[in-house]
Amino acid sequence: MMGRCALVSVTLVLALAPGESRAGSGQTILYWSDSPWPSLMAMRPDGSGRHALLRTPQNAKRPTLSPDGAWIAFDGAPPGKPPLSDFDIQIVRIDGTHRKTVVRSPLVDLDPQWSPDGMRLSFSRWPPTADFRQSSIWIVGRDGRGLQSLGKGQIARWSPDGELLALDVPTGGFGADLFVLDMSSGERRRLLATPQLEQPADWSPDGKRILFTRFYLGGGSDVFVIDVDSSRVRRLTRAPGEDKAAAWSPDGKRVVFTSERTGHEQIFVMNADGSNQRNISRTRSNDAATDWH
Repeated sequence: MMGRCALVSVTLVLALAPGESRAGSGQTILYWSDSPWPSLMAMRPDGSGRHALLRTPQNAKRPTLSPDGAWIAFDGAPPGKPPLSDFDIQIVRIDGTHRKTVVRSPLVDLDPQWSPDGMRLSFSRWPPTADFRQSSIWIVGRDGRGLQSLGKGQIARWSPDGELLALDVPTGGFGADLFVLDMSSGERRRLLATPQLEQPADWSPDGKRILFTRFYLGGGSDVFVIDVDSSRVRRLTRAPGEDKAAAWSPDGKRVVFTSERTGHEQIFVMNADGSNQRNISRTRSNDAATDWH
């Protein structure tokens, strides 16, 4: 989670060359790369058109694009603080301007996710010890107002209609189970009960399936998908090390995920049934996918 950093004193946004994909076009994968420092990046689904969205002297991780394609939410140390010294919820325009801290606290606030209407952000809050077993889910207006706790849990993901949140809820020890939270009633429905740690990654565009990662007790992880109504589970990856789910393609036909099968984290794309898995990073840095628009 915390990654590496390097001391750099400039903020840089690289302009796209003619013909390159732009965030919001349906052909852009957002990710963060740790080389030479934790930075917000984007590229096409075939790995081309790689470009920086934001580079700062602080860490910047886990980018997600607002529904209108105008803003990126991310977590990291705010301006003026040493890299990796803090994790606050921030937003920045797609062109790298108007960077704002939405939630500032001494706790570990990370993994911001836009509501479908773009008016709110959900995020996970950990204690300073970064113990996920003491995590909680919060929501806040994009202007920083209306901060509200939704209770125990982490890694929340909005359903396409904004009525539900998928999240994992720690169950003691290493485990955490998948739940769905009804935003109107506050009621929670358990989708899975296993000894493993399971984290949601994304809802399918039709709202019928949830992509998630299962972390095994003996180490390693794989990408799975669960049908929300039937709780039927399908395994999509089987590789040594860790495979971690990231997002569906906008048309629901493909999935982007992060894998350590090459010896370090790289971004892979596969068909929605798990076939045709291919590395689109092809770098020596650690790259972690977070969003696809």
